[in-house]
Amino acid sequence: MAKKKIRLGLIGCGGNMRGAHVPRIQADGNVDLVCVADPAEEQAQALMEKWGRLVPYYPGFRQMLRENELDAVFISSPHSMHYEQARLALEKGLHVLVEKPLTISSKHTKALIALAEKQERFLMVSYQRNYYAPHVYARELVQKGALGELRGVVSYVTQNWVGVKGWRLVPELSGGGMFMDTGSHLVASTLWITGLEPAEVSAFMDNAGKAVDINAVVNVRFKGGAVGTLNTLGNARPHDERIAIHGSEGCLVFHMHQWRIKAVLLNDEPVQIPSRIKETSPDEAFFRWIRDGGKGYASPHFALQVARLSEAAYKSVKLKRPVKVAR
Repeated sequence: MAKKKIRLGLIGCGGNMRGAHVPRIQADGNVDLVCVADPAEEQAQALMEKWGRLVPYYPGFRQMLRENELDAVFISSPHSMHYEQARLALEKGLHVLVEKPLTISSKHTKALIALAEKQERFLMVSYQRNYYAPHVYARELVQKGALGELRGVVSYVTQNWVGVKGWRLVPELSGGGMFMDTGSHLVASTLWITGLEPAEVSAFMDNAGKAVDINAVVNVRFKGGAVGTLNTLGNARPHDERIAIHGSEGCLVFHMHQWRIKAVLLNDEPVQIPSRIKETSPDEAFFRWIRDGGKGYASPHFALQVARLSEAAYKSVKLKRPVKVAR
């Protein structure tokens, strides 16, 4: 049976949309790219070249949503724009996939989740690590109690932000620096795998001469008594990423390097991922939910914990003291 055709619009045509999402859309084979929106026409033209044909272009997303019959939209725009763009798309009755973070405000994140539930639409944050087989299995192990009672986590990610340019360095557009950007993946993976909820945050950040944070050390006390650190280092050249989860009965350690999973260890032994766990992508899962009525869909409530922790970290830096996480 042929897959249901999905009518898709894109908001934001930059490198991430072109390099990550367009190939996944093409791989699906039955998604109709109806229209694209981006204030920079040259970005849209570059995307259409990647797509292989011209589609209607709009400099503004409102006009695009108003003039086209769509089933869903993908949003890959500066972080501070996500809320308004996703809200309007949901109000139009569309399913929405948003690049991370969902929003830069816990209030706005909570509002979008509630709106998606009210509209009975699917809302996804494109955290691709949550669709890697090792991460899926790790979450399963934690939920089954393989580590016992969780006592602490140590997570970090490094990346070269020295040469970063554009909107990511503009606080009004980005909402923050590396901790809000690449760090959002780290925070999301840590919270999604463990199920921990942050209760209090104490953070230190160094802008390294930029207008946004480049390095961050974020200490967290979680509900239930676990503690941890989530750190981002933006002036280290290679990408390196580790998540260590410690419990009363064991420990689980992830290592990624240059964006590839290098090792997953359970009590210092390599983890064998069951063949029943199939690796996928946020895009593939999103299209599947639309076609089969949401089988396996879960509202992205963990993204609210990500927003709350991130918000508390920036507030802690501003106030120079520990901050209770907003509820």
